Amino acid sequence: MNNIYFPLHIDGGNRGCEGIAKGSAQILSLPQGQLFGLCTDIPLDKRLGVGNHVTLLEKPQTGSYFRFANRLYNIATYWRTKDNYQYTIYRYRYTFRPFLSRMKRDDIMLITGGDMMCYEDNEIIYMTDYAKRHKVKAVLWGCSMGRRNLTPRKQKTLGKFDMIYARESLSYEFFKSMGLENVVCLPDPAFVLEPEEVELPECFSKGDVIGLNLSNYTVGADTLDTAFGKEVIKFLDHILANTDKHILLVPHVFWWGQDDRIISRLIVEHYANHAERFTLLDSENLNYLQIRHVISHCHCFIGARTHAVISAYATCTPAIALGYSIKSKGIAKDLQLSEELVVDCVKDIKPDCLIKSYQYLTENHDTIRQTLCSLIPDYRKKPFEARDILFPN
Repeated sequence: MNNIYFPLHIDGGNRGCEGIAKGSAQILSLPQGQLFGLCTDIPLDKRLGVGNHVTLLEKPQTGSYFRFANRLYNIATYWRTKDNYQYTIYRYRYTFRPFLSRMKRDDIMLITGGDMMCYEDNEIIYMTDYAKRHKVKAVLWGCSMGRRNLTPRKQKTLGKFDMIYARESLSYEFFKSMGLENVVCLPDPAFVLEPEEVELPECFSKGDVIGLNLSNYTVGADTLDTAFGKEVIKFLDHILANTDKHILLVPHVFWWGQDDRIISRLIVEHYANHAERFTLLDSENLNYLQIRHVISHCHCFIGARTHAVISAYATCTPAIALGYSIKSKGIAKDLQLSEELVVDCVKDIKPDCLIKSYQYLTENHDTIRQTLCSLIPDYRKKPFEARDILFPN
């Protein structure tokens, strides 16, 4: 049986990476010794339980001399080529080649990361080129991508994959429109996971709880003084003035530069005079499945991080996705959820957008829950089809 390599696992500091790793391991049904993930924080991933499913291999650390030499090399390359991708090739070669060189001809490289193809030309191109040069099967696994994300390099790379597993139909339709044949549409791997019971915060004993996950991607900065940050404040003021619901802030990513706790703490500080209505979940000390358990007990959930919203959907909790790419609309569409439940928080921020979406959810709460409850049982089984496609024998 083939070994499977996840060069873009990174680590569970983004609980979505944890969810993808655990969900993929469950789908593939292979022992830990055949699954290998490149990891930047092995102690963390062992604490979260990722190490029970995947063999974790440490990503090389770069010392000060390397960083200095790399910077000089990159500056020279950029001025020679004016090409941002070529600018970073040297770094990719150093950080990924030791891991990729372990792969043999019968192995499979799974490129995870969900929406990594939605950003600039990046390490996926380097990894795919490496795999194909060494006759290793390359799979784009549980991905999202739209036409506006396409570049000439990405277009060439997409044609090299042996399989593309799109996690929602909008991305699938885009790939098919390009003439790509080896494309399947199945739900995100994290949908298959069951919540892990954990003690709930005290706020759940006081009445209905609204779960709220925000990131600096959606708010626009590590401050609430942005266009969407002001919409968040208007929404929270509306909740305080018109309901008795409690707000549970749910950080889901803890990486430097993307730390959800920063925005959550700013909200707690802003509403210091209403401290009894706000709780900051200690999710840093919870794994992905435990956070899912907490989200499942919320009256509703509003989330910026895709895998936090997936936890709501997977447990039939009515949710609003704060969307900034095709993935949010695609997943909601496949679950037969109204576009009213996806709020554009980046390009087309409309006045009172969050309040209006919440009002729609409130008015249709029971119907939304019923829709999810009717679809989710079969929907959560579908990702297992990926194994049969990957291993047809």
